[in-house]
Amino acid sequence: MSFAIHPVTKEDEEEWTRLFKLYLVFYKATVSDEIIKSTFQRALDPEIKLWAALAFSNETQKPIGLVNYFSHIQTWDIKDKILLNDLYVDEDARVKGVGRGLIEYVYNHADELGTPEVYWNTDKTNHRAQLLYTKVGVEKGKNSYKRPL
Repeated sequence: MSFAIHPVTKEDEEEWTRLFKLYLVFYKATVSDEIIKSTFQRALDPEIKLWAALAFSNETQKPIGLVNYFSHIQTWDIKDKILLNDLYVDEDARVKGVGRGLIEYVYNHADELGTPEVYWNTDKTNHRAQLLYTKVGVEKGKNSYKRPL
């Protein structure tokens, strides 16, 4: 499968929203339409260190994957680090290099920003994604916790 990856533009909002909602369904998560719209708008704002990109099929010109990521300061280095927060590929485009392409897109952007440290989290049960992640990253051996609300 051939594809191209581009940063989102205002014209991509409908397709980005479609893919982001599929991502939320995959993780059995819900967020309000207000949050979805705000996230997309923040990705367009050059003053905010949050970015989004879409992978487009070269055959259909339709978006088949998305990635959302942001930069933040850290206490163990002077350089910021990048959290690859959301990664989703349409079901019929999986295992065809799109996920790897989106991760490498983030790696390249991180290098351009001078913030080469990139990390992400995934569910322990997301074995299919972990097959890719062990090829493009190093498992950190940490568990994630969050405050109960």
